[in-house]
Amino acid sequence: MARGWSHVLSTTNDVAELERFGERVGAPRQALHLGNRRWPHLDLKLEPRARALADPEVRVFERTADMLRYLKALPPAEPGGPAG
Repeated sequence: MARGWSHVLSTTNDVAELERFGERVGAPRQALHLGNRRWPHLDLKLEPRARALADPEVRVFERTADMLRYLKALPPAEPGGPAG
């Protein structure tokens, strides 16, 4: 696991879900990165990171390559759905 930083992604690219999760773990607004439309994400460190890692709904990957492989294997989002 990366020392000090973790990325949080929504498997459906749901920005509202990421915003709610960021609020829940106490992440600052600037932790939300929307520059990559394919995978908007949160960059977490310190207490927000610790809270996210303790959440049983969070899937943790040791390597970024493992996370990307998992995401690419998911079925495409429905047209008009959260990522559409």
